[in-house]
Formats: sequence, structure tokens, C-alpha cells
Amino acid sequence: MADSLPSFRGGHPGSRRLFDALDEGVVILDAGGTVRDWNEAALRMLALTAEQLHGRAPLDLGWEFREETHTGAFDPSDPLRSLLRLPLECERVTIAVRSDRAATRWITIATHMVHDEELAAETIVATMTDVTGRRETERENERYRQIIGTLDASYRILEESPIGMCSVDVDGNVLRSNMAFLALGGADATSIVAMVPDEDRGTLQHAFKRLIEGRTPSVRIETRVRKPTGNEAWCEITAVAMRQGLPDAAILLLINDVTERRLREVRLRQLAEMDPLTGLHNRRSFVHALRERLASLERPRRAGGDWALLLIDLDGFKDVNDTCGHAAGDAVLVAVAAAIRDRTRLDDTVGRLGGDEFAVLFRSGMEDAVTIGEQIITRIALAALSVPGTPPVSASVGIVRLRPARRAEEMLEAADDAMYQAKRAGKARVVEAVT
Repeated sequence: MADSLPSFRGGHPGSRRLFDALDEGVVILDAGGTVRDWNEAALRMLALTAEQLHGRAPLDLGWEFREETHTGAFDPSDPLRSLLRLPLECERVTIAVRSDRAATRWITIATHMVHDEELAAETIVATMTDVTGRRETERENERYRQIIGTLDASYRILEESPIGMCSVDVDGNVLRSNMAFLALGGADATSIVAMVPDEDRGTLQHAFKRLIEGRTPSVRIETRVRKPTGNEAWCEITAVAMRQGLPDAAILLLINDVTERRLREVRLRQLAEMDPLTGLHNRRSFVHALRERLASLERPRRAGGDWALLLIDLDGFKDVNDTCGHAAGDAVLVAVAAAIRDRTRLDDTVGRLGGDEFAVLFRSGMEDAVTIGEQIITRIALAALSVPGTPPVSASVGIVRLRPARRAEEMLEAADDAMYQAKRAGKARVVEAVT
């Protein structure tokens, strides 16, 4: 990425590598639609260079895009700027990108508006998924539907298709299936309803009823399917009512395994919510959890007792970076994060707010919270010593009891004030905030 271009993730190099390793394309814009950052997958999908994406270089003569459905939001005379504006007009669009340098690709763009705490501004995150293969599969499915009017054609397609296919009755009992379905569900799979989780069975059965009654021509459901090995796969099930051609089949199911896509979506969410160095919640994600907890305190029956917020700032960490380098500093931060997580429970929220500042949100009375804070201080000092050659590191902790009808910013500020009182009082201690 050229040094002259802006970079939203210009911090830790591990974050940039993870960002560029994603299969999904990501473009980050400010509220005015100006590009702030992107990853390599976005450039590849759009068949553009970084300079072209920013409007600093002319587009190739053969470059163009076409919407799948017309929204009236683009200007053919300025296609690239229109493309970047599309996600602002509607939640999701699918476009075809054509270029002399690459084959035509179909791209789905989804937009999420995120509030950037550090910049105090709205940030637009546009994620791009290459759906060319899925469209080709859908076209193949449509071809199957068109020629399945005769028994010979339908049976041949069922057997040869790489997509799991089966015919079922209104109760979901499997009447006929192809090899791809048997590979997914096993030879003993006699009911598609029995293969999905309990919470999705009612939805599937209701869909079958609507199909048979003619209230809808097709239904698409995404659910988990249990495999013979005991593992589960995420599958997209398309159900089509069969009104002719297959006398023994009321409904035809097309079953696509979408597990890999779901895993990629999880990785993208982790990138947005987790600190790449320590694996803890990042500041945005932690503040979101704090706001949700404060809101729950206004519903006493759901609050579940007292809650405390710990703000932890390392003492002497600057000396580690100055004397041993940033690699050693990163190692200390990772060790400290592990020490904090080791003392907290699985359902506690632990975050790295930035630099050498950490936070913990957990259910506890103040007396127990102070004890936990002191134990965390001890564990941090020991964890820092585990990195060879580094100077000693301690921690100062500010603690505040969460109170209903308070803003997250107020609670963080109170804990921060208490933490600085701990530093002024000699460091390596816990101070309760007065609220």
C-alpha cells in the first residue's frame, strides 16, 4: 500500500496482515463517502489499483460496473464515485464489475455504520463478497428446475449434481436423494427435519406447509445440518414445490454447504471486535458491552447483582519499550492480558482499551472487587517478569461500582480518576472511585 495514501489501520503490523488476509473485501469510508482504508481483497474484487480507488488515477477504459437491480443511485458518467455511494443509499447491493484486466465478477456489498470512539465520528464499513460462484450455482439450480419436468431428467440430475438434492414429502421424510446428499447426511438420513436443530424444525415444517398450499413458489433457509460424524455443517436449503414431473415428490430440496462462508463472517466480526495483539475485546467492543450492562441495571430482575468496572494501567511499561524494544513490549502486553484473563471468569468482559491500559467488567460487590483488583496486580507483576530481560512492571487499578442511569463514559471517567489516584499514591495499588 502506497505510503502517500491514508491508512486507517496503520498501527500494529499484525492487524494489517490480518486485514489483508481476509477473503472478504473491506473498504472504510468517512461519513462523506471519502475512502479512508481498504484491504487487498477489495482492490482485487473491484479490479482497481489503490490510486484508482482514491480517484488519483484514471480508470481503465474497459472498467465499468452494473447493478443487479436498478436503485437510481448511480451516475453512468462517474461510475466509481457512484459505486462508493451505493452502500450509503441501500443496505446491500449486488454489482457486476467488468474490466479489460479481469473477468467479470459479481460482488455483493453490505454496509455497516460504526461510531469511531477515537475520532468521535461515524465510520462506514463496506464489506464485499465475491458471489460469482454462488450465482453460477443458482443459475445451475434454475436450469435443474426447468428441465426437471420429466422423470428421466430429474433422476439424472439428482444423481449427477454436486449439490445435495433430495425430494421430500410435506413432513420432511426423504423420498429420493442423490450421492451428494448421502455424503452430507449419511445413508441413514430418512428425514431432513430430524437433521436440523430443534429450534429450526418448526420453521422448516411451516415452510413445507406453505409450499404445498401454494402460498409461495420457493423458500430459502440457512441452518445447521448434523452429519453422520456428529459434526455440524451450516447449509443453505432451498425448497421448491414440485407440481408436475415427479409424482412421488412433493418438494425438491437443494442443499448447499456454506460452512466456509460462515467461518469467514466470524473472522470478520473478530477483526472488528477484538484486539489483534492480545485477543481481548478492543475499546469499541468493550464500551459496547459496558453500555449493555448499564442498560440491564435499569431492569433489576435481570441485573444479576452488583457489577464493578476495573481500569488497569501498567506502571513502568514505557521503560520496557525504551530499553528492550517494542517486540519485548508486545510480549509483556500479551503476558499481562493472559494474567488478567487467568484471574477472571469466562463470562467476565476483559478488554484492552489501548496502549498499556486494560479494563475488566464483572459481577461483584465492591469488597470482593477490591480483592480481585489486588490479586490482578500481583499476577501482572509476575507475568511481566516472565519476559526475559525486561524491567519490572506493576499496575495501578481504579475501580467503580456500576450504577443505573449512568453513561458508559461517566463510569470510565470515574474509574480513570481512581486509577490516577492510585498512581499518585505510590502505584501498584487499588483505589475505589467515589460516585
